[in-house]
Amino acid sequence: MRKAGVALRGAARFGGNDSLLDDAVDLPSQVRAVLSGEGWTPQPPAGSGAVRERWESLAALVNLAQDFAAARPGATLSDLVAELDERANAQHAPTVQGVTLASLHSAKGLEWDVVFLVGLAEGMMPITYAKTDEQIEEERRLLYVGVTRARERLHLSWSLARSPGSRPNRRPSRFLDGLRPGSGAATGRPAAGGSGGVERGFTRGAGPDRASAAPRRRQRTPARCRVCGRTLTDAGEMKLMRCEDCPSDMDEGIYERLREWREVQARRSGQPAFCVFTDKTLMAIAESVPEDDHELARIPGVGARKLTRYGADVLAICAGRPVSGVDEDG
Repeated sequence: MRKAGVALRGAARFGGNDSLLDDAVDLPSQVRAVLSGEGWTPQPPAGSGAVRERWESLAALVNLAQDFAAARPGATLSDLVAELDERANAQHAPTVQGVTLASLHSAKGLEWDVVFLVGLAEGMMPITYAKTDEQIEEERRLLYVGVTRARERLHLSWSLARSPGSRPNRRPSRFLDGLRPGSGAATGRPAAGGSGGVERGFTRGAGPDRASAAPRRRQRTPARCRVCGRTLTDAGEMKLMRCEDCPSDMDEGIYERLREWREVQARRSGQPAFCVFTDKTLMAIAESVPEDDHELARIPGVGARKLTRYGADVLAICAGRPVSGVDEDG
């Protein structure tokens, strides 16, 4: 999103001299015109993954521009950029007592004392179009983002049916197995529930029964850039373990061989290349050049299943050894 911010600032600085804004008559249309050059489209891209996540981030800026223009008629692009800068400096902290509605994507890097995560049912979390292992794991990471936004209390809930009176055939998300009561090593206490569209779930946090509840997991250490030490919140940067703008020590030869190998794997499986490994994961591999399974498994984006399926090939490429079916095909 840093590039989108730079694009908006540039357009605000040049104003009417920017050809992108020639036909844009109001603030929302100006923002849409600028962000169209960064990947925003009126319709979301199919599937999930990095492309979908970037589109949703850009769409959030478009929606913000619409709300901002509605609240401040006559606001300019410069006014919106100033608002974005102010939010960034305050880390989006609410300035008044109230409720903040946010998606899991937009909640990254933020925290609240109390967090409610609703709709945690199969088909919603993970979403129905998440089919591959990587897409499922991305959904799991998104839930982890939501869970770790709570400082003191966390409320998780799901509904048995879409609406009151409907058939109660919904099941809680598989990601809650071992967390919710009755599914294994559950923690917390049941919340109010019922049939139809009433949400069911449980809460966790500070309270009278805190001492009797299972101990909370130790908070994960924030990811920091291995070059400059800045705290990382962007998913792509966290995969690289460095800021996008920090210098890379990537082995270009290994990276190109990994990309060629990935294309072969994608053709064989009939799926998009990013479903094998994303570009960011390949860059992280080419930067760290792992020597064994343990080092490879520590790279974000390399889960247990992918380690089993692709680990031998990846380690062979990192070691400069030929990979059967790849080097022969080119």
